[in-house]
Amino acid sequence: MPEPDRDLSRKAIAQALADLADTDHLTLVEIAADGVTTFLLHRDDNGRPRGRSWSATWPGLAGERGWDAHPAETREAVLRTARAASSTADVILVAASFADPRAEQALAWLRAAHPAAQVLRAEAPIAALIREVIADDPLTRSYELIVVLVDPDTSRPRLTSRQLFPLGSRPGARTRVALRCEAAGAHGTAFAVVTWQGPKPRLLSVQSAPVAPGRYEVTAELVRPGRVRFTGLPALSPDPRGWDQLVAELPDRPAGGIGPAHLVCAVEVCGADDQVAERLSRARQMISSASGELGGLLRVSLLAYAAHSYDPSAPEFPVRVAAWEAGAGDALNALDALEERGAVARGYPYHPHAAQLEDMLAVVVERLGRADPTPAVILTVGGRPPHPARTDQSRILPCPHRHDWRKLITALRQRQNTVLGAICDQPADQAHQAWHRIGTAALAHLEAVDVRGLAADLGLVAPSPVHFPFPLLDETE
Repeated sequence: MPEPDRDLSRKAIAQALADLADTDHLTLVEIAADGVTTFLLHRDDNGRPRGRSWSATWPGLAGERGWDAHPAETREAVLRTARAASSTADVILVAASFADPRAEQALAWLRAAHPAAQVLRAEAPIAALIREVIADDPLTRSYELIVVLVDPDTSRPRLTSRQLFPLGSRPGARTRVALRCEAAGAHGTAFAVVTWQGPKPRLLSVQSAPVAPGRYEVTAELVRPGRVRFTGLPALSPDPRGWDQLVAELPDRPAGGIGPAHLVCAVEVCGADDQVAERLSRARQMISSASGELGGLLRVSLLAYAAHSYDPSAPEFPVRVAAWEAGAGDALNALDALEERGAVARGYPYHPHAAQLEDMLAVVVERLGRADPTPAVILTVGGRPPHPARTDQSRILPCPHRHDWRKLITALRQRQNTVLGAICDQPADQAHQAWHRIGTAALAHLEAVDVRGLAADLGLVAPSPVHFPFPLLDETE
């Protein structure tokens, strides 16, 4: 039998815990003067050691008739109390009583049931020893802090993580990190510690506080597995938000951090005069709103499209590029010319139930290409649906040029940093299905457009106010 050495017992338990895999369990059975206590240890999803215990006294195990009345039943009661998680689970038997014959008999039964079990001798209850081992357990996974990085090219924030404690770190380890906090919401700035197991992080802890905007030198201390203390910040408190809720609060862009953008406005110019005038007015408002925030960082393209004519004697008005990648002022001048011209009646009798949307999309796809990394916003203002590429059940005549609007929209959506928005004559619940595709990112009703809100939804202006749920990594450190 091993000597009753507390340090040896501690080392043996610590080694068994260190060898414990994520899906395994460690069973420790203490045989003491008053009965049997079983401790079942495992690691949770973050690699932290967790445990629970249960006990049975000698009278409770033997029943009313005493220890020697029915040895077989008493033996089964002892084995049930000391049940392991599985037949292959690691088992450690700890003898904490040396004089009681019941303890010696129970130990003999347990050794026979678990011949591979390690046997330790201890003079005191091991519950405190187990707590010590768990508190000093080295990390089996890296602990990382969720932070925000802002892409210098697109000005869009993205989540990443900064390592705080590597694999093998022990309680007492410290690390320093430079962070920058921006305005936060009602819960304050969240300091979320995670571990990684696959592509998605596992949330270990979330603490938050109303931290004033600014730069902070933060010290993180590993108190114990699963517990990280931050200093250099206002007092933090537990945050009830889950991972999905935290991520949902991340804005598309930082306040005041809108970068270069290319706004492509395509306006349907056929129909009633007052309706065409209203469409052009909405395009003007969007250009002016974006220009007011972006200034010289905004480039604007302006296209006008009408309806197809299926009468060879009445030529149609083709898609017109009034401006391409022009400054906002030049684009507004081009818009003036469209307003002076008014509604297009050329090509009458043109198709009354559709417009050249698909032709306009083809021009935009061709002109944009894929090489330009500047974020592009395609804003379509109109009401009629596109023509199908071929005859279909819609009973709308097919496009004379066989342009497929579905494929063209897919091409635009697959283009990097490109979003699609629309202002439709009809409210969303009455709009043709194509307008929901053309306005994937945001679809507004012509008669009730929140211009600022639509521009924010499309990433042209910063939503107000902008709240960051996480700190930003200070890259000047």
